[in-house]
Amino acid sequence: MKHCNKALALFCAAFSSLAPAQQPPALPEVIVTARRFPEPPAHQPVNVTVISEEEIRRNPAATVGDLLAQQPGVTMRSLDGTPNVSVDLGGFGASGPQNTLVLVDGQRMNDIDLGGIQWTAIPLSQIQRIEIIRGSGAVLFGEGASGGAVNIITRIPDGKPGGQLSAAAGNYGTQDAQGVASFGDERFSIRAFGQQYRSDNYRRNNRNDETNASLAARLATEIGEWRLSLASERQQLRLPGVRRVNPTLGINELATDPQGTSTPNDYSTRDNDRIALSYTGNLGETELGVDLVHRERKQRAFFGDYVFGGLFDSYMETGLAVNSISPRMRLPHRLLGRDHSLVVGFDAADWDYDSRRGASPASLATPAASIVATQRHRAAYFHNLTRLTESTRLAVGARRQEVDFSARDRANPAAYAGGDQRREVNAYEIGLRHQATPATAVFATLGRSFRIATVDEVFSQFGGPLFDSIITFLEPQTSLDRRVGVEHQAGPLGFKASLYHMDLNNEIHFNALTFANTNLSPTRRYGLELESRGAAGKWDLSANYTFAVAEFREGVYAGINVAGNEVPLVPRHKANLTAAYALAAKTRVAGILHYVGEQRFDNDQANTFNQKMPAYRTVDVKLTHHTGNWNLAAAVNNLFNEHYFTYAIRGAAQGVYNAYPMRDRFFSLSARYDFR
Repeated sequence: MKHCNKALALFCAAFSSLAPAQQPPALPEVIVTARRFPEPPAHQPVNVTVISEEEIRRNPAATVGDLLAQQPGVTMRSLDGTPNVSVDLGGFGASGPQNTLVLVDGQRMNDIDLGGIQWTAIPLSQIQRIEIIRGSGAVLFGEGASGGAVNIITRIPDGKPGGQLSAAAGNYGTQDAQGVASFGDERFSIRAFGQQYRSDNYRRNNRNDETNASLAARLATEIGEWRLSLASERQQLRLPGVRRVNPTLGINELATDPQGTSTPNDYSTRDNDRIALSYTGNLGETELGVDLVHRERKQRAFFGDYVFGGLFDSYMETGLAVNSISPRMRLPHRLLGRDHSLVVGFDAADWDYDSRRGASPASLATPAASIVATQRHRAAYFHNLTRLTESTRLAVGARRQEVDFSARDRANPAAYAGGDQRREVNAYEIGLRHQATPATAVFATLGRSFRIATVDEVFSQFGGPLFDSIITFLEPQTSLDRRVGVEHQAGPLGFKASLYHMDLNNEIHFNALTFANTNLSPTRRYGLELESRGAAGKWDLSANYTFAVAEFREGVYAGINVAGNEVPLVPRHKANLTAAYALAAKTRVAGILHYVGEQRFDNDQANTFNQKMPAYRTVDVKLTHHTGNWNLAAAVNNLFNEHYFTYAIRGAAQGVYNAYPMRDRFFSLSARYDFR
């Protein structure tokens, strides 16, 4: 409990200091798109956190993943040493990324495999704001939002000619060059962006090379606004593997060689391409919107066998494509003496997946496995917001989604036929928000969410000649979600507290006790999230604290009763303290203290391992200065050189585990020039 007491003390100390010396001016109104149309968050019962463009610019975080990890209820893990971390919203552990829906401009980025989100392809410099929607999103956005949704709103062409050039450098050979140019007028405008990122990273055999480019165009007409966006991302990444700890054999690579690699030949490449066309307009009082999106991803990866001389080498080439369309409308109307805002829409998405796997690139002519899969999603939804009184709003929504899932192995058609699965899944949400005073509101939500298994979760995966292409479809995961909270906002002084509880059935997870991806016995998540922020003189302060519990409600696996056991990789305590100080009118310094408590090692569902992943604390600091057209910054991440890891997996014997160490102290300098 000592770490908990420290975290609570930090939170309370920060909150107690957030009283302004005099009544400050009101903050500008914030707009969010939690209902797929822009509107003030005060109109919605859901728990939404908005990270503004100004907050992003001042923050020491280097990537979106780092920035999200500073928020309550969000945990970050790294398995490859790069900034493309996995993000867990809601305490789901290893399956956190599959339960956290990521959207860019309201468009889904999650795919039907375990490929993950390439955060470095979404530079912080190109983000207008980030919306974190906790415990909600299933009705309006569909599957995979049990923990909630993260909607990243990028900058759009605004008709103002100009541009930016920026360069950054840091240790481990890190270089980041970015350029953006925009031109046009109020009717037609274009914004082009390019980035080249390179870093050797902390570990050996961990070089990361990325090239990202995008083009956005905006056309305003008498009948509405059209937006076209094109994006292309290229990544080449070396994979350093784990660091081993085995006291019996006297091995502790975390201590003796944390930067070393156990997999000197492993690598992966990833190419992403996206094109999206969006329209928004009005038909009388009715607002209309539609998104057309096409995305493609191609990946290659090699995983060497360093124990048996390459006998079990594994190589794969994977292609994935998705086409989607999402028409919707918002209709304000009056019924039974009350004002209503009704959002209705239809989502259709078709995924095609093709993966060939063998021992080497040459072996793919006759692969050991050739997996093809498709998912077809069709959904209709509505979400109605009713103003019961001047201070009370009621939200009611539901979604009906049909999913057709087909998977087979072309390399083994006789032995393993694969098959098809068709399921109809439902989500609903009821929410109430009451503005008790001009500064204080209370809210409550009750909802049902769901998740569909990925291709990687229904296909048994083993390397080299041990490929086993048995395909076992899993049932959709469902969750009953409850949340209550209170928020207070008076000028820059704000506070928010919420309690949540989720009961899950058929949770989709890899179970180490049965060595298979399965539908788990019933599980639950519950906890408390606190946030505070404010300003006093030249200081801006914020703090947050998360208490999270993830456990099995019941279940017996391999003769072990797991009822009441903790779900691995979910820290019970987490806290952040941020302080920013204005040294001068155009110079600021900001610092963040980040604390993550102990958590179970992955694969310890039995809770029998004699130790937990240790808690860790990191401090990041950033100094920014603005002069003329120049913006200069210097940052130090992990200031006190904490040695820690965010992911580790237990071994068969006590004290034996493998971990992925995080980088040590990291220095960076950056400069940006704005053309006006």
